Parts: sequence; structure tokens; C-alpha cells
Amino acid sequence: MRINLTKKDIINSVYMQIGFSKKISENLFDDLFETIIENLIKYEKIKLSNFGTFFIKYKKSRIGINFKTKEKKTISARKVVLFKPSKEFKKFINTLNE
Repeated sequence: MRINLTKKDIINSVYMQIGFSKKISENLFDDLFETIIENLIKYEKIKLSNFGTFFIKYKKSRIGINFKTKEKKTISARKVVLFKPSKEFKKFINTLNE
């Protein structure tokens, strides 16, 4: 079972399945993710039909505890990117196990 899917793996898959050159496949990959990231920064929410929604959530600063040393430390406020899969995507994933 493979745990990590790398950029190189995706580029090779596009190259093998569609027949684009590896350079075109890499440009396609880079452009796709650049577009997603730019729009996520601009609109804070991106919906990909039949796949899911990426969105930015703001987290406030808080006090965290290192359980090994019992040391308290402030965790700064930050933005995090979350993903919520669509109903169609969930349904597709669940039908794979049958």
C-alpha cells in the first residue's frame, strides 16, 4: 500500500494516461494548483464540483501545553486550510469498498 502520492507520480500518471509530454503534464499540474491557491487566497473558499470545498478558517491564539514537560506555551493566531468532501465524492469513496 502506497502512503504518499508525489507530484512526480501525478505527472507520470497524466503522461501515461493522456499522452501529454512530461513537461506539459508538469505545467498543467503547476497551473492547476496555482489557480486553486490564488483563488483560495482571494475568495477564502473554493468549490470543485463533485469533489469538495477548500476553505480558510481563522484560529485564535490559545495556550497549549506540552504534556511531556508540562510547559505552557502560546500558540499564535493563524489561518488553516480545511477540506470538506462533496456528497458525490463521499458516495464514490464508499462504493469502492463494496
